[in-house]
Amino acid sequence: MESQEEPQSFGHLLLRYRLRAELTQQELADFSTISVRAIRDLEHGRARQPRRDTVRLLADGLHLNDRDRVCLEDAAGRRPGRSRLRAGRSGSATAPPVPRTPLIGRHGELRSLTEGLSATAHRITALVGAPGTGKSRLAVEAAVRLHRELDLPVLWTTASSHGFLAHEPDRSAVDLPGPVVDALYGTGEDTGPLDALADSVGDEPVLLVLDDPRPGPLSPQPVADLLSVCPNLRILATSRGSHGLADERVFLLDPPPTGDAVEILRASMDETAPLAAPNGADDGVLARICGLVDHLPGALAAVSTWSAVYDTATLLSCLGEDPLPLLAPLSRTGADIGDGFSLALRQNPPEQTAILRLLCESPLGETAAGIAQATGLSLTDCGRALASLITRGLVHRDREATDSRFRAFRLVSVLCASTTSPTEHMEFAS
Repeated sequence: MESQEEPQSFGHLLLRYRLRAELTQQELADFSTISVRAIRDLEHGRARQPRRDTVRLLADGLHLNDRDRVCLEDAAGRRPGRSRLRAGRSGSATAPPVPRTPLIGRHGELRSLTEGLSATAHRITALVGAPGTGKSRLAVEAAVRLHRELDLPVLWTTASSHGFLAHEPDRSAVDLPGPVVDALYGTGEDTGPLDALADSVGDEPVLLVLDDPRPGPLSPQPVADLLSVCPNLRILATSRGSHGLADERVFLLDPPPTGDAVEILRASMDETAPLAAPNGADDGVLARICGLVDHLPGALAAVSTWSAVYDTATLLSCLGEDPLPLLAPLSRTGADIGDGFSLALRQNPPEQTAILRLLCESPLGETAAGIAQATGLSLTDCGRALASLITRGLVHRDREATDSRFRAFRLVSVLCASTTSPTEHMEFAS
């Protein structure tokens, strides 16, 4: 009967309104300018998330009154101002995880990242850099800012919890189910969960943050399908390299400068070992400690835990001799930055091994021309290899040099030198 307000689906409601208007599918197509095939797919449930313009044109073609138009929009999840991803009594958008501590430095990087995510030029951003360089921390800060300033719903998934979060991600953010993540990375065969995600997002502006939840790159086809159905979806993925996707922006995060690194180290020591925090420690000593671990915030967080038992002079001595043991937190809970570098080295392609070996043996670094000459590569091939090494966080460009000089991260050089065979960690696992 007409008093039934809630149909089972958009397709059922569309069919009901079309039959009530005594229109064939072809006649509705003529009146609405929507194709017969699209109308058939909608009525049969093969297309479950029509765009807002499609719903409007169908409502116009059916000559619906205001009440029925609202019902059709609600069934499609396309009523203006309505979002399936809105939560909370205040109507605020689904929130990202909440960081416990303020972000130190990174103001320029944060501004550039959020502006890029707000733009329409690139819908996928790969946030890359060395292990421990702070990719996850910057990602959550960008999500918080976009949520606060634009009321943007945020979907979040991560490989593990992070110490900088006030609480676990799944308590504050919409955490993606495992099958959805598997589908995005091509490790699952069931596309149903991805279809459900597309139904929920639709044409709403939404930020999806993938905080390195799976090894390897995103799968091109599932991502392309999702973006085609969800025209206002943005994806921010922290990763160990470029995904090689169309419409992808690669955002390289370098280690922070010395001043910010020292501030990060002080803050970490104050938090992890407050009774031993070196409030009066010489900035020069702390700067040398930072330099020995490449200014990497993740490494500094691990080193800071050792300040509970070692003074800064002892830390400096230990790091100078062998920094690798101190890259694992004293409590043995938390990420071991050395493991991240080891994994990156094991996955290094063979054609880049010679370049990395050369840079590990060159404390002052090498220019692109010098690397090309030493390895026998053309400047073009050398440039591509260097770009890959930089993106995967094994090599960095010396920003203070005037001649485009490249260096291996010190931790990479130490790790390679510590193996029995100089190339043990550089061999590609085929």
